[in-house]
Amino acid sequence: MTYTRYLPLVLTALIASLAGCGDKNPEKASGASADARGMSKSMTVDVSGAMNLHYEAKGDAVNVGFLPGKLPGANWLTLSADQEADGDRNEVSIGPILGFSFDNPDQQKQAILFQGGRVEVAHDENSASYDTGSYYQYFDTDKNGANSNVKLDFRSIEKLTSPNKLLDRYRLVGTFEFNAALSPEQPTDECTKEAAAFAAQHGERHPGFDAKLCNAKNVVAKGSFDITQDFPVTEKAG
Repeated sequence: MTYTRYLPLVLTALIASLAGCGDKNPEKASGASADARGMSKSMTVDVSGAMNLHYEAKGDAVNVGFLPGKLPGANWLTLSADQEADGDRNEVSIGPILGFSFDNPDQQKQAILFQGGRVEVAHDENSASYDTGSYYQYFDTDKNGANSNVKLDFRSIEKLTSPNKLLDRYRLVGTFEFNAALSPEQPTDECTKEAAAFAAQHGERHPGFDAKLCNAKNVVAKGSFDITQDFPVTEKAG
């Protein structure tokens, strides 16, 4: 199967829908304390490798998207942590994750490959985006992309009392980790010809491209989250 860096655009509309399924009118939290509604959100982020980042996002800087599925285990979940300061903007995002369950967080989940994880950095007019899809192309030696998906582990999911009958309030606590890569926007002829020549002579290769020859770079992103948020009530959570 051939993957390209442009396929994430297919899921753009879905991501927008997910992002709209959490707080409609977020209120800023003060430090680590809960806001007036008794909710708080925080995520810690550590990125290492070709670039290094360390920060903690709180309140409005943490975004949670949720889209309930019609069948058990068919829910979609996204998480993101933003950082903005002095013209710089960083964002680490996870998802969509298919198979998220409030009732059974340990069940198998699938990170959609091209949106499984992303690290975006911007400084003035310069920007860079590391993602799991590019990691699959340039670094993942596993045919099925086992090293290109997000590891999302929940330490606890606690259902809290909700003041709104139309919403369920949960506290989600856990950790995440994923590999991501920055690939060249315009691969050199040497890069593409080498990959094509190898495939023609030897067949499929994993990864398909030579990362060093193609000037691709990779990072490891990991962190933790502690999020209390209201979610749409479903007949069966999960």
